[in-house]
Amino acid sequence: MIMAEEKKTKAVPKAAKAATKVESKQKPAETAMVVKDDPYKTVKFVLMTEKAVQTIERDNRMAFVVDIKAEKDGIKKSVESMFGAPVTSVRTSIDQKRRKRAYVKFKNAGAAGDIAIKLGII
Repeated sequence: MIMAEEKKTKAVPKAAKAATKVESKQKPAETAMVVKDDPYKTVKFVLMTEKAVQTIERDNRMAFVVDIKAEKDGIKKSVESMFGAPVTSVRTSIDQKRRKRAYVKFKNAGAAGDIAIKLGII
């Protein structure tokens, strides 16, 4: 009887074991790069390719090369503060040269074209 009681006190439910395993595997979230003071540190330059010019004209969307650590919210705020035009969406991808591209769609019709004209792209 004594041995049976000892086994009962040492037994740990499976759910508790699973919870401790999950907690030990989780890593703390890394801090995101937030550049509040200078949007020019987030956005490096405007991407100038034939496809990028076509998307300016067709989709009201511009392509930028941004810092690799930048997040979509930071890119959106930086572009809005640089050009003063509201942004609808931001899509990102990393190209073969390990540059992060951000495809920014503007809310106002023709805003991408106006910005491209100011920058001398079109």
